[in-house]
Amino acid sequence: MDNFLLDTNAVLDFLKGEEKIITIFQIDMKDKPRFVSEITRMELLGYPDISPDEETTINEFLSLVEILPCDEIVVNKVIQLRRMTKRLKLPDAIIAATAIEYHLVLVSRDSVFDLSLPELQVIN
Repeated sequence: MDNFLLDTNAVLDFLKGEEKIITIFQIDMKDKPRFVSEITRMELLGYPDISPDEETTINEFLSLVEILPCDEIVVNKVIQLRRMTKRLKLPDAIIAATAIEYHLVLVSRDSVFDLSLPELQVIN
C-alpha cells in the first residue's frame, strides 16, 4: 500500500476544491495514510496575508494528516539532493528528501520534481 506525502501546492489545490487533486484523493489515495512535511506546514501557515478563516481551514486540514519532522536523516538526504541538482530549492529539497526517506509517494504539481531522482516517486 502506497502512502502519500502532500506538497504544499497539493494541499492548497485540495482546499480550493481543484477537481484533479480531489480525484487523486478519491481514487489513488482513498483510505491510505497522508502525510505532510514540516516545511509544508510552515509554508501554509507562514503566508503573510493569511486570513483567520484560512488559518482555521488549514489547521483543520493539518489535524487530519501526520506532519513529518525534518530530522537528521532527512537533513542528510537534503544535503545529498542539493549537491546532485542545482534546480532544487531548499524547501523542495526538504519535501523530496522527506518523501524519499519515509518511502512515500509525493503528490505535487511542481515540475521541479520531474527531475530524474530514481528514489522519488511523484504523482502530478
